[in-house]
Amino acid sequence: MHRSLIVCLSIIVFLSAEAVSQDRALEGYVFDAKTNKPLPYVNVYLRKHGSGDITDINGYFKINIYSDDILTASFMGYRTEETAVSISGLKEIKIFLHQATKALAEIEIRAIPYLMDDSFNDMSNSKYMLVKEAILTLPSLTGEADFIKNLLLLPGATKGVEGSSDIFVRGGDADQNLVLFNGATVYNTGHLFGFLSVFNPYATSDATMLTGGFTSQYGGRLSSIIDITSRKPSYRDFVVEGSIGTLASNLAVELPIVKDRLSLMVAGRRTYADQVVRLLGESLPYYFYDFNAQIDFKLNGALNFQYHFYKGDDDLDYRRELRENLNTGTNFLIENNTHSFLIDKTYNSRISSTTNLHYTQFRYHINSFFDENQLRVNSEINDLGLEHQFVYRQNENHEFTSGLSVIRHNVVPNFIDSNGEIAEFIPSGNGRIRNMLESAIYSSWRYSKAKISTELGLRLSSAYQEESFYINPEPRLNVRWQIKENDAFKVSYSRMFQYMNRASSSSFALPTDIWYPVTSQVKPQFSDQVTAGYQHIFKQPGILASLDVYYKSMTNQIAFREATNLTLNNEFEEALLQGKGSSYGAEVLLRREAGKLRGWLAYTLSWSDRQFDELNNGQPFRARYDRRHNLSLVTNYTPHPRWTFSAVWEFISGARFTPVIGYYVMPNAALTGVDLIPVYPERNSVGLNDSHRLDLSITLHGRRRPDKKWYGEWQLSFYNAYNRATPIAISLNYDDESNRYFYEQPGLFGMLPSLTYRFTFEK
Repeated sequence: MHRSLIVCLSIIVFLSAEAVSQDRALEGYVFDAKTNKPLPYVNVYLRKHGSGDITDINGYFKINIYSDDILTASFMGYRTEETAVSISGLKEIKIFLHQATKALAEIEIRAIPYLMDDSFNDMSNSKYMLVKEAILTLPSLTGEADFIKNLLLLPGATKGVEGSSDIFVRGGDADQNLVLFNGATVYNTGHLFGFLSVFNPYATSDATMLTGGFTSQYGGRLSSIIDITSRKPSYRDFVVEGSIGTLASNLAVELPIVKDRLSLMVAGRRTYADQVVRLLGESLPYYFYDFNAQIDFKLNGALNFQYHFYKGDDDLDYRRELRENLNTGTNFLIENNTHSFLIDKTYNSRISSTTNLHYTQFRYHINSFFDENQLRVNSEINDLGLEHQFVYRQNENHEFTSGLSVIRHNVVPNFIDSNGEIAEFIPSGNGRIRNMLESAIYSSWRYSKAKISTELGLRLSSAYQEESFYINPEPRLNVRWQIKENDAFKVSYSRMFQYMNRASSSSFALPTDIWYPVTSQVKPQFSDQVTAGYQHIFKQPGILASLDVYYKSMTNQIAFREATNLTLNNEFEEALLQGKGSSYGAEVLLRREAGKLRGWLAYTLSWSDRQFDELNNGQPFRARYDRRHNLSLVTNYTPHPRWTFSAVWEFISGARFTPVIGYYVMPNAALTGVDLIPVYPERNSVGLNDSHRLDLSITLHGRRRPDKKWYGEWQLSFYNAYNRATPIAISLNYDDESNRYFYEQPGLFGMLPSLTYRFTFEK
């Protein structure tokens, strides 16, 4: 009996110890060692006991531990890491995985299909993403890779004219797109009069464009959200990247300051064509530059800080002596500045938050003179904003998101100072400074069950201005039904409000456009959009096929009375009209991002119209950028690891305009003569010529070796390869022989070759 008692006590003690040991849990996070981003779906397990877990979207894992063991973390494309863990003194584990250098090409092939899968699994049915690696080999103007120009090759988006940074999405106007750089608004997205974007590809990680299925987090514009994310510096490796091109040079440096804790990234770009021309004894009075700096600080695995600064300038200084004591010239300076301070906090595997304090400044200065005539113009926008977002993941099927956003807009319109005879036409004057507080609170609930996923959201936005106050609800709904493993159907509804507008005096990217907030007379614009889409993944060739159809109604759209002069005009509000509009269409995308042949085919068929009581006799008319067909073909072919051949072909239907079809004679007011009064047909009844263009490039990649720290590649590009100039304007001319007026569409740029050298040094 004594012996039996001892055996029973031993069993009880053993079971108790086992039960206690089962309560001991090992928790931690897995990160990419270079980017410090959490790695989801990493296989983490204990070698001896065999128990394990797979990391969630935040890189978090949790495993019961029974004794001292070896923790192993493995993930495709990364080196397996092993860490000794002890059951005594358990603490949170942080694992950093390094990319496998022996299979760099395979890492690229694996990562890009993940974007395709991400698009397929996402709730939004009109969301497109581009990464830096995907655009570097594509042909571009003067060899400068450009996120914005490549986003315009995707469905639903189209450009204005060459020489413009305007974007038109699903029948909306150019000011209805919200462009964010790390959460800060960017009002002017173009360098070189709109031919290049302000986003340096070596300081940028990725760009996401959302044209429908908006989540409650986003608001403030009607047509699209373009969210640009800066490049995160490495915490462990010293990296230098850059390029030397025909027009400009880029340089970006990543510098770890405190290993695994503090890192710095600086990047700069400048055009040097003015300096090259100066060496030849000539003068080119224009240049641009931009500068990015970012500091990342990781206090621990759950608390991260990031500060990003951007500054970009366009500088023109043209002077000419016509004759002795008679000079003329123009100089202007366009400035963009943004600051973003982000705090990411992970409380546990279920709760996280993000706080973003951001500041934007956009301003321009113009000084023109001719003899004794002088005109000076200054204008400025300052935004100070704060956004806080809280995410609670109850389980894999329930997720709650809520947040608030506050932005103070300070709008300084044109300050005009004129002297000489020009003062009779453009008198001096100071526009009224306007301040507006734009705010929103939002919340959404995401629920998944079986094959159905639903996201229900509500955004309550408001705008307070000195003389007016608006508050409006913005409901959002996204539903995804995964019919089969490779088939999904998505439908969404979004209501969007816009409280900032732009009065544009030209189709070109001139620094004379005026942004202004809503007032008691200018009501906020809003839209209701419904989108339905179907997606299918062809596994064997690795192609994502999608078809979206949409309908969007727009209220309080903005136009101006006929013959309104918007150039340097601060008193345009009295000439402003508000009406309604609608747009609808279908968008097709075929996208392949693996294998030797990659790229996409995008086609948009769309209609867009407007209706104003005081325009076109109150009858609906086609919008100016109602372009019926928009087709883009983007290809990358890599027959050999060292060679890549790329081509981009695009076709766009012509924009609309209202021509003069005749004149009639009418006595003038003083009865001393006659005036010629133009006769117009229906508004925007004539289309400009369709345009199409082919761009080509050849990239020679350097040899990659595990022990080689320097890597370089050459790219030869041909912009407009078959030399068909794209129309940029329309002018009315007179033919003396036929005694008739005629319209002419001048083009810009024939074939432009360029040569670019790109390099990377990593230590």
